[in-house]
Formats: sequence, C-alpha cells, structure tokens
Amino acid sequence: MSNGKSISDADFNFKEKRKWQIALRRYILEKNKSSQYAPYFGLDIENFRKWIEIQFNDELNWENFSTKWQFDHIVPVAYFNLKNEEDLKLCWNFINIRVENIFHNKNRGHRVDVYETKRYFEKLYQKTLFPLCLAMVDKITQLNISEITATSVQEEFLITQKDHLQKLSGFGAYEFNQLNAGEAVNDILEQQKQLKQFENLT
Repeated sequence: MSNGKSISDADFNFKEKRKWQIALRRYILEKNKSSQYAPYFGLDIENFRKWIEIQFNDELNWENFSTKWQFDHIVPVAYFNLKNEEDLKLCWNFINIRVENIFHNKNRGHRVDVYETKRYFEKLYQKTLFPLCLAMVDKITQLNISEITATSVQEEFLITQKDHLQKLSGFGAYEFNQLNAGEAVNDILEQQKQLKQFENLT
C-alpha cells in the first residue's frame, strides 16, 4: 500500500514540476500572460525578465538560453509540497528563481548547505525587508542547499522595486492578466478601490 502511494506521489510531483517549468518558461521567454500562474510567480513579465537579466554575465543572454544557461531554483522543487498552496507560492516565486550556467550545474550536482541558503535569504531580507525572503528562511530551516551567493544587483532590484512589489502583493490572476496586457498598476489599484466602494454601498 505504502509503495503504491509513494509511486503515485512521485508521479504527481514529476508531472506538476514539468507543468510549472513549462509555464515559467512561457511566461518569461515567450511573454505568455499565463494568468493562472502569474500570481505564484509574483512579478509581471517585464520585471521578471529584468530579474533574470540582472543575473546575466558577459557570456549569458536571452539568445543562448538552454545552450549556456537555464532557470534554476535556489531551493529545489523537491523540497516543496506541490499540493500545498503556500509551498507553491514560495517555490515558484521569482526570488527562488535564478540563472544557472549549465556547465556549472552539471558540476554542482545536488550538494546542499542549509547555512548558506538561510544566510542568502536572511541577507536579502535584511537589505530589502521583502517579506517572502523571511518566509523562505522559515521554510528552509531544515533543508540542505549549497553554493548560493547573494548579489548586490538582486538586493538592489528588490529595494528599487519595493513599492511595485507591495502593490502587486494583493493581485490575483485577473489583475496580473490586466497588468501583463499593459494596464498601469495604479489604474488597476484604483479599479480595485472603486469596486470595494461599490460593494460597500450594496
């Protein structure tokens, strides 16, 4: 019985991981609005692409995706419960996505160091006060991840985008769809405000 359950869980996790990976690639690379997944990614397409770009070095660019680099999770997908809503929001949030040199990834293997991982997100939180960094610290207390280096450009991104990220914190699929269609953030917030006022009158 337990073996059957294990196989079933493994099959579920494999299919879910693949589904989310495809959605992430389409969102960033193909600029697919993907309203179903956007709230979990936590950023509109344009700024998610900026988050990726600031991690490029002289050898990496959009043109050599899959030949020289790929998307990588700082905290691997395997450490999250893909049936849990909060885990999904942490796992696929942009702060957990980094650029990984393919050659480096092959050499890195699956070594894990919880201290370095916690220190990475603790430093990001201390520098930016972005709440999900603290949530990630709590999540990885018992995990083992290694070779994580916090960079000043990522810290700067979270600091400079602080107001934008705060505005997005309450967005759902509909709002992200509006945002990725080109509507201004403040216009969407104003619509939300007017809708609440209307609901309070009824």
